[in-house]
Amino acid sequence: KNSKDQQLGEAVVRASKVKFYYKGDTIVYNADAFLLAEGSMLDALIKQLPGVELKEGGEITVQGRRVDELLLNGRDFLNSDRKDLLNNLPIYMVKNIKVFEKTTREQKIMGDTINKLLAMDVRLKKEYNRTFVGNIEGGLGTNHTALGRFFALGFTPKSSFKVHAMANNLNDVNDPGEQGEWTPLGCASSANSGK
Repeated sequence: KNSKDQQLGEAVVRASKVKFYYKGDTIVYNADAFLLAEGSMLDALIKQLPGVELKEGGEITVQGRRVDELLLNGRDFLNSDRKDLLNNLPIYMVKNIKVFEKTTREQKIMGDTINKLLAMDVRLKKEYNRTFVGNIEGGLGTNHTALGRFFALGFTPKSSFKVHAMANNLNDVNDPGEQGEWTPLGCASSANSGK
């Protein structure tokens, strides 16, 4: 027998990450599987989740069904003002996002197991379970104009807080945006309508 040794070219093996999977009745989205710009916030990640739509005002739908509760590590934190969480939580802190049906305490007492709520739970990476994040911006202009903004989130497994402050003499009512920038509300709506 004649045997010939043959040298093969270099092969590059790339592992792909699973973007989402089902665990029972729960959809689990793996945050690290989505490619987003550095400095992106939670709203940019949610916009990329398959089957999920983020509407103006912070309304989220999953496969056409409205999300009733936005949770952070299983707790109702900023659900009533979810835009603050969506616009200010950096995605590098997020481990995964779980979507599932849940029954409220009142529904359990009444025996109502049909009208379940849809919840979206943002789970943080272990190293960020006790953390503080914030946005600060300030500026002075000509003709004695000034602007100052401050936003901070803090959470531990047992407590949480939010501070949002703004002072200016420009009649400006800005909100932090999906990449941490502060965009005038009027400009944000007109920019979105032009797309």
